Amino acid sequence: MSNNQDIKALRKEVKELRKTVYSLKDTIIGLTNQIETGSSESPYEGGQYNIFPNRSNCLEGDASWDRLVTLLHNEDSGLTAAELAEKWGKSRSRTSEVLNKLVEDGQIVKYRDGRMIRFRSVDE
Repeated sequence: MSNNQDIKALRKEVKELRKTVYSLKDTIIGLTNQIETGSSESPYEGGQYNIFPNRSNCLEGDASWDRLVTLLHNEDSGLTAAELAEKWGKSRSRTSEVLNKLVEDGQIVKYRDGRMIRFRSVDE
């Protein structure tokens, strides 16, 4: 595949992933509202359970993100999302999501190494 085709394929995948994330977020909000209001569809009494006390941060702030950054500090040439996913013990897609958030926050650096995208700590 040419670079152009790779980019188009990645854009399509990102678009589909965004749809999935938004759909899941809507489902989570709907289920939380059912539990909070005691909807007759819920087997639990209203207010007894709170799935996400802070819904706005349900995709952010994973406590193990620090471990991911530490893994990058220990690598001289950086790692790909797939390599990090294996070491971190999470899926490649979840790892990529967290890595891109960490890049946005300025905690790590994303760079191209030939055909591969690598991530490294900012200190290097």
